Amino acid sequence: MRRGADDDTAGLPDLVRRWIDYGTAGLRGPELRQRRTLNAISGLVPMSGLSYAALYLTLDPAGLWHAALASLLFCLFALWPRIAERSELAAWLFGAVMAVGVQAVLVWLLGQPSGLHLYFLSAPVIAVVCFGTARVGLLLALALICAAAMIYTEMYLPAPAPFMEVDEGLLAMLQSSAFLIVTGFVTLGVYVGFRHADEAERALEIEYARSEDLLYSLLPREIAARLKAEPEATIADSLPNVAIVFADIANFTPMSRRMAPEALVELLNTVFRRFDALADDHEMEKIKTIGDAYMVAAGMPNAVGDPAHRAANMALDMLEVARACSADLPEGVEIRLGLHVGPVVAGVIGSRKLFYDVWGETVNTASRMESHSAPGRILVTPAAHAQLGGDFAFEERGEIEVKGIGPLRTWWLVGRA
Repeated sequence: MRRGADDDTAGLPDLVRRWIDYGTAGLRGPELRQRRTLNAISGLVPMSGLSYAALYLTLDPAGLWHAALASLLFCLFALWPRIAERSELAAWLFGAVMAVGVQAVLVWLLGQPSGLHLYFLSAPVIAVVCFGTARVGLLLALALICAAAMIYTEMYLPAPAPFMEVDEGLLAMLQSSAFLIVTGFVTLGVYVGFRHADEAERALEIEYARSEDLLYSLLPREIAARLKAEPEATIADSLPNVAIVFADIANFTPMSRRMAPEALVELLNTVFRRFDALADDHEMEKIKTIGDAYMVAAGMPNAVGDPAHRAANMALDMLEVARACSADLPEGVEIRLGLHVGPVVAGVIGSRKLFYDVWGETVNTASRMESHSAPGRILVTPAAHAQLGGDFAFEERGEIEVKGIGPLRTWWLVGRA
């Protein structure tokens, strides 16, 4: 038996809950709801049949065998959950045959004045509520059979069978109850269907919003929109003027040996979250983190007129973040930064865990500036120095030998002018 705080049957009496939850182990979602509905109906139908039999005997004590036959047929529905546990198709066919067969016998006995032929309307509805819409062919056949049975009853069964002596008051009562119960079944079926459709639609909307948020957290909004519009297209752009900033925590490897794993992750998370906020403030694009290194760019995916200025302002603010984080650690936190400006190629790679990345000599040079930098300092190239001009303060470092590039004149970016 299934139990839990979120269980829809938690407030019901134990016996009723056991009946409704019979054979539902391992079922989830629509299948669980449908099976519980089937179980509930399998208990309600015999109760309904027995009440009809009791009413019939009250008004016509001589009709004992009629009441007994009706009660027996209705009570066969109690087998429905056991059949469904073994085979859903067998349960579908059993329910359809019983619903149509039992009603056909009762309608043949009591005729059109009893109103019992109206129950044929509820059979397709019950089939949908208990089994869903997967078996369209069977559902259509059931609907056609029920429609034919109703038409036949209206045309050829205008009165009870000749051997039946039925009180007119009983027929009127049966007809009224049939109207009420069939209306209730149809209303309940439509309500349950639309309710769960609405819930499914709302759940899909929530999941869609989550997937959108996740996509936009992995990719720039413009790139994500292009990828959604053309999922199979190759996204690659050549951008002429992009500023790249690399940051790396100084002496991170020996620090990581001394720190507990939780403290190490918390440190990186704190620093990088603040860097992310700075990237938003300066309208820059975070590219990636690699270990303790952080890479951010200005001028991509859309070109801007001042990429170097944005990058320089962010680099200076990143130093301030590192100094603020140092206050919480005995050893402190210092970062090295490198800045370069130039052309790049950017695009999306991968089919799983999509990644928006950037390549080119500009990226390599910015990375080299970070590796040749010093703790608490920002090293910039001639290209970056030229674009920043007199808006920032510099200290010339002089010419250094850069792997893969050769001799290169460099400057320390020390502040805003």
